[in-house]
Amino acid sequence: MKNSHTGLQKLLALLVKAATEEDVKAAWAKTLGIDYNTSDDHDLYTPQVLFEFKFDRQLGQAANRAPVVAQVMYYLRRLKFGESKKAIPPSFCIADKAACAIGDVADWIALFTDTAERFDWDLRPSSPDPLLVAAVLKHPAFKKLHPRELPIVEEAQSTLAELTRLLADRAGGVGDKKRITEANFEGVFDYWNEVFGESVRNGYKSSRYFVADIQLGRTQLKADEGKVFFQVGPEELKIKKILAEDYERFWSLYEKCDDAEAIRGIIAKTDRLTDEVDRRVHGEFFTPLDFAKKGLDYLKKQLGRDWWKSGDYRLWDMAAGSGNLQYALPAAALKYCYLSTLYREDVEHCERLFPGANIFQYDYLNDDIGNLFAGGAELNGQGGFDFDAEATWKMPAALRRDLDNPKIKWIVLINPPFATSQQGGATGSNKTSVSMTKLQVKMHADKLGETSRELFAQFLYRIRREFKGRSAWLGLFSKLKYVNATNDQKLRDSVFRYKFARGFMFSSVNFSGTSRSSQFPVGFLLWNLKVAKALETQTITLDVFDTDVQKTGTKVLSADHRDAFLSKWVGRPAARITFPPLSSAITVKKSGPDLRDRISEGFLASLMCAGNDIQHQNMTALLSGPYASAGSHSVTVDNFEQSMIVHAVRRLPKAEWHNDRDQFMQPNKTPTATFTNDCAIWSLFSNSNNTVAMKDVKYDGDTFQMDNHFFPFPVKEVRKWQTSDADIRLQLTQAGNRFVAVWMGERKLSPQSLAVLDAARAVYQCYFAHLTELRTAKFKIDTWDAGWWQIRSALADRDLGSAELAAIKPAMDKLKVKLLPQLQSYGFLS
Repeated sequence: MKNSHTGLQKLLALLVKAATEEDVKAAWAKTLGIDYNTSDDHDLYTPQVLFEFKFDRQLGQAANRAPVVAQVMYYLRRLKFGESKKAIPPSFCIADKAACAIGDVADWIALFTDTAERFDWDLRPSSPDPLLVAAVLKHPAFKKLHPRELPIVEEAQSTLAELTRLLADRAGGVGDKKRITEANFEGVFDYWNEVFGESVRNGYKSSRYFVADIQLGRTQLKADEGKVFFQVGPEELKIKKILAEDYERFWSLYEKCDDAEAIRGIIAKTDRLTDEVDRRVHGEFFTPLDFAKKGLDYLKKQLGRDWWKSGDYRLWDMAAGSGNLQYALPAAALKYCYLSTLYREDVEHCERLFPGANIFQYDYLNDDIGNLFAGGAELNGQGGFDFDAEATWKMPAALRRDLDNPKIKWIVLINPPFATSQQGGATGSNKTSVSMTKLQVKMHADKLGETSRELFAQFLYRIRREFKGRSAWLGLFSKLKYVNATNDQKLRDSVFRYKFARGFMFSSVNFSGTSRSSQFPVGFLLWNLKVAKALETQTITLDVFDTDVQKTGTKVLSADHRDAFLSKWVGRPAARITFPPLSSAITVKKSGPDLRDRISEGFLASLMCAGNDIQHQNMTALLSGPYASAGSHSVTVDNFEQSMIVHAVRRLPKAEWHNDRDQFMQPNKTPTATFTNDCAIWSLFSNSNNTVAMKDVKYDGDTFQMDNHFFPFPVKEVRKWQTSDADIRLQLTQAGNRFVAVWMGERKLSPQSLAVLDAARAVYQCYFAHLTELRTAKFKIDTWDAGWWQIRSALADRDLGSAELAAIKPAMDKLKVKLLPQLQSYGFLS
């Protein structure tokens, strides 16, 4: 009793000191002597008790307690249906620093098994479905889940005693057994094979023994002899020596399977179990199996749980590859599937993987194009099937008959390739002539321009022709550029005009061979091909999944027309005057295939703004000469304020994988003077303001003076600053104010902008005070109106002004915090 009292005192002392959820967890684990096991993303697991800890949730209130119990339901469901080797504990415990409640898992089985799928189990457990939380509140067992107040010594003692008793049962009871299904049997086999593989090695493949073992009534254990009898055939019995303890332990975790349909599906897929190479196919852009399975789940949500059972549907994947998209299909659905792929080795692989499916080698972008497009307008015609011309078709006759049958409904499930013959293609897989297909010729005839060079677009073009007028659904895994990218506007206008149904998005990092540093969104979008509808008129809302295939929120994609893109907002004055082109702040580019060396009348600077989405954010900068390549315009007095807004809007958002393809849009109302001024101040002192001043710049046989029109302070003020450089002092006596100094003098600035200006002033003063040692050829500083880039670079190079430079960041951050929400309110970003 003394030890128990001491343990309680230690626990309460640790909980009083706890400042985080991790502290609470550590306090309980230390007191109870539990080693951490947090795999499978739950807080703390033991075979006897599943723990979920919070910091200070006030569990005494039912409304606070129910979401935590709902979170536990997510973990129990994963243990029940997932591939984890862990047993389902008989008890669970929720606790924070002041209260604790202990529940019996058996009371909650009906809720976390949820065969009707009433709840959204895709969500993160920490953000449970509100419908599930409501169901927890109404559940009869919730009334028994009394929170014990730990500050009350008697309740703390009883809690600690009960948990100690539960944990002392080292055999561990089982709250519920894990179910073996067609969806999780491979993971179960991995565990079964790990335990029993060596024991059944001689004779048949271990997978055959596994299939017999999981079926109710097909095996018998003789514990005293250490033997298991496997009925591997109708009249065939095999006896294997297996330790009874191991066998009983395994089957204490799992239910024997008595679902005839599930057994048939597992048997149909058993060839996958011991062919590791074929089972785990990965490549540069093979769809990850977990997300491919999720795509099939979304098909079920739209078309019904067992859509294949009616026999009315056919599924065709024209770029099946290794079959990842169909991997999780029930075996019963395979006879309704057509899988075609370019390579013979993929056909052979899929034939092993999908017995019963219709699998054939086919070049979708070249084969049968003449037959399909015979006798009709290219884009708006409908493909027909001339059965008299049998010898000219490569498409199997069975597929043609199904396509010709108006009663058949279609599912096109595809992850088409994204290669292009143009540099900068979507996957980086760019090859000369890669897109020179027969379909490209047809697309040229329809005047589809650049988009015809993309294999992805060619697939969509033929799909439109092949399925025009048919009852069909398109389940498309792809990048999202076809929804909103400027270059795909012709594709949206002429080809891709379908009604969106549902979908989700996830990061490219889930694909093998892709980079974490340059993630982008990949979507699975389900489209109704029967209903024609412009994307610009639809709200396209996608669920967002993380790398653990947990739903983290939703994302609205903007498909507004290109006339509303921000890149079209600023008037671009004609550029006719020759001026040295810059490839960086002070680097003059003198040659190149597409050299841009013209500026407009009244030139102040150049705004580099290539592309119109966040992935091109880094291609946004201010320069004191024309940007040497495409994607910029001259900033003049007339468009200065708009240009500063564009610069800030493009630079302010944080680029993340889920917004990589978000388009910048024109404002939905006239920006206020305050917003405009704030954008200008933020732009002038951002790291992407690369404006400079340079003397005697040689270019194209002429000499140019490059003034810095963005010098922000009036000359009268600068003359008062300390400077030891006689040449600069002389220049200042003859100098006049630059444009930005005049512009700022006429504006009323917000407190946040004034704070930035004050911090910047200190940097400029520090710079002028050290001019003698800073004026080196390295940064080409020769004039009084040096640019922000030159000033920052010169100070950092000599390790000067570090305090002043550091002080501007918090001021800029506060201005950024003010501006960011306004990007949404003005409609610059959705």
